[in-house]
Amino acid sequence: MVKCNVCQLSIENPLYVSENNLSITSLCEIYPQETEVFFCHHCGHLQTTEINNIAEYYDQTYKILIDTEEEDQLYKVIESKKIFRIDHQVQVLLEKLTLPENSLMLDYGCAKSATLKKLVQNRPDITPHLFDVSEMYIPFWETFAKPENWSTYFLKPEWHEYFDLVTSFFSLEHVVDPRAMLCKIQELLKPGSFFYCIVPNIYTNTADFVVLDHVNHFSETSLQFLLEDIGFQSITIDADAHYGSFVIVAQKPHLPVKTSSPLVVKQNVEAIYTKAMEMANYWEVISNKVTEFEEKHKNAKQSAIYGSGFYGTFIATCLKDLDRVKYFIDQNPYRQGKSLFGKPIIAPSELSDEIQVIYVGLNPQTASSSIESIDCWKGRNHLYFNL
Repeated sequence: MVKCNVCQLSIENPLYVSENNLSITSLCEIYPQETEVFFCHHCGHLQTTEINNIAEYYDQTYKILIDTEEEDQLYKVIESKKIFRIDHQVQVLLEKLTLPENSLMLDYGCAKSATLKKLVQNRPDITPHLFDVSEMYIPFWETFAKPENWSTYFLKPEWHEYFDLVTSFFSLEHVVDPRAMLCKIQELLKPGSFFYCIVPNIYTNTADFVVLDHVNHFSETSLQFLLEDIGFQSITIDADAHYGSFVIVAQKPHLPVKTSSPLVVKQNVEAIYTKAMEMANYWEVISNKVTEFEEKHKNAKQSAIYGSGFYGTFIATCLKDLDRVKYFIDQNPYRQGKSLFGKPIIAPSELSDEIQVIYVGLNPQTASSSIESIDCWKGRNHLYFNL
């Protein structure tokens, strides 16, 4: 039995448990631990048992996009034009909020804080502040912020009700106690100021269901419950502005207000549960589909996996004979030239003609359009496996 991270009521049994003692993290690394996913029938929240030694993991092991200053994730490709995640995040933030001149801004759980750095380049009047539970990102912070404006492990007392805006880009899903994090953030905000947050939307990106280090898999219902219960107001949750994610804006009240327990519509939670069960069933059978396809096409001497992110990593862990995979393929130039499972990551244009079988390791909702956008593959008789 566990307690829900959002409403704190008890959850008796997991909805999903992985088959073996191996799981995949958000950094596409194999980790020796089962993935257990629980569903809360009160607030519609999904959560995963936290990774072992979680504080040490984020302090020493979790290293996201630190190979170079410029390294970024590919958000999408439109008519052969690559759009990267940081650029998109800055654009959406500026569309959602009107930031006052000379704003004091904190990026909470920020890693190297590439989004805030890009924002400050557009708005040099903003004073950036940074907080994380690791010191490994300080070399990146030094390029755009002053040392007195960042902190690691502990928040500065002088930051109480100090900020015009606190942001959190893909960090709330990682924390064991999201309530405590949001309470701290509310204390950091000036009265009437805003919290801006992006978290994964598991209902449009099903891979999030089995990402081991994503402790929280929010629904719109559980997000609304959590933010209201803590005392935020003027809450908006946008499921369309950033694909596969929720974009949240919430305001700290100008004056303290007495909150009551948020109301939850039972029918909404039941609908969320139905979707959660569908995802649990999907991940229970998909590995068998990978191996069945592999066996059916075992006469193909060599194959490739398109996508070197989570989905591609998952496919690789399912294959019985990974030696027959020659490449991983990725359109992200920051991934090309690296390796995964000892296989080189190449651009689509580098794929040799001898490769006919391609395992498509992409979000099933966007996989077809992504493959169709690769002009240099048109006319080739590839045999595709889709998740």
